[in-house]
Amino acid sequence: MNHLAKYLTMKIIPREYENDLDQIELGMEGLLCSLSTLFVAIILSFIFHTTYEFVLFIFFFIPLRLSYKSFHCSSFLQCLVFSNMIILFASYFIKYVTNIPFLRLICLSLIVANYTLSFEKNKRLHCIEILILYLCSFIDSSLLVIYLISLFINTILILLKRGENHV
Repeated sequence: MNHLAKYLTMKIIPREYENDLDQIELGMEGLLCSLSTLFVAIILSFIFHTTYEFVLFIFFFIPLRLSYKSFHCSSFLQCLVFSNMIILFASYFIKYVTNIPFLRLICLSLIVANYTLSFEKNKRLHCIEILILYLCSFIDSSLLVIYLISLFINTILILLKRGENHV
């Protein structure tokens, strides 16, 4: 992926930006990795008949993922495999797990865990998360299952990042 990003950067970027090529190349590599992962995830969602669950999970999970400093894989292949395993797990969980006792309480506990473990300690973000929790519970309880798995995976990724910092 690195070679493709370098090639595309050299082809697309004008010479006047040569001083910024390393940053642009890194951004191009991130974009290519994200698009590749998304493409594979879409194909897998069609194969496993979880497209609806995939779309809903992405809708809830991506904003959480972007809001926190959390674990990132060190190579493209690791990221591709790890991300798609998470997406498949989440999609199947959303599709087949429908009745969870104390769902609101578990979600609220995960929001508190996210705040406690996060590097940012952003109170506004966590207030928004609580608002989303209550909106989901009034709109449709199945949305709470999606929110639960998104919060759970985000908490694990934060824990993995914290473990990275202590190794």
